[in-house]
Amino acid sequence: MKVTRKYSIVVVKEKKEYWAYIPDIPGIYGRGKTAKKAKEDIRQALSLYIEDCLADGDKVPVSSAKVVGIGTLSVAVGQ
Repeated sequence: MKVTRKYSIVVVKEKKEYWAYIPDIPGIYGRGKTAKKAKEDIRQALSLYIEDCLADGDKVPVSSAKVVGIGTLSVAVGQ
């Protein structure tokens, strides 16, 4: 029986690429030329990770992270 789980993801743009990551699962990343491609990439990476967990008899992580805000932060640097 298949179960659908939802995971919060974060997508950031660095120079000319987009990167996606899942706060609940360190080490799982996606990247692409667009945010959509980064999301597709991380979906594939997460699917492979879950397949490996199931094959090894490990528990599939449950998402506990909830998006509560997005913004920028300014910090003074230097003297």
